[in-house]
Amino acid sequence: MTVVSSKVFSTNPIHYLNLAISESVAIKRGKILFQITPTFPLENPSPSDDPYYANPKNIVELERRMEEMRNGNVKCKVLTPERQKELLGL
Repeated sequence: MTVVSSKVFSTNPIHYLNLAISESVAIKRGKILFQITPTFPLENPSPSDDPYYANPKNIVELERRMEEMRNGNVKCKVLTPERQKELLGL
C-alpha cells in the first residue's frame, strides 16, 4: 500500500489515481487514512442512456425483482378504475 500525505497527493493527483488502479493507495490527513478505490463503469443497459440505470445499486434491485417474478414470488394487485379514482381523490 502506498500512503501519501494530502499535500503530496494534491501536487500530482493523476499519478496517484492511476497508481490506485494497480495497487492500494491511501491519502493521510492527520490521523485519518482515505483509501482510493477505483470502480469501473458498468455499461448502461438503457437504450436512451437513462442515468437511473447507470447506478449499480438500481441494477441489482431490478435483477432481484425480476428473479422474484420468474420464481412466482410476487403478489400483484390490480387496481380497478374505481379504486384508482378513489386513491387519487377524483
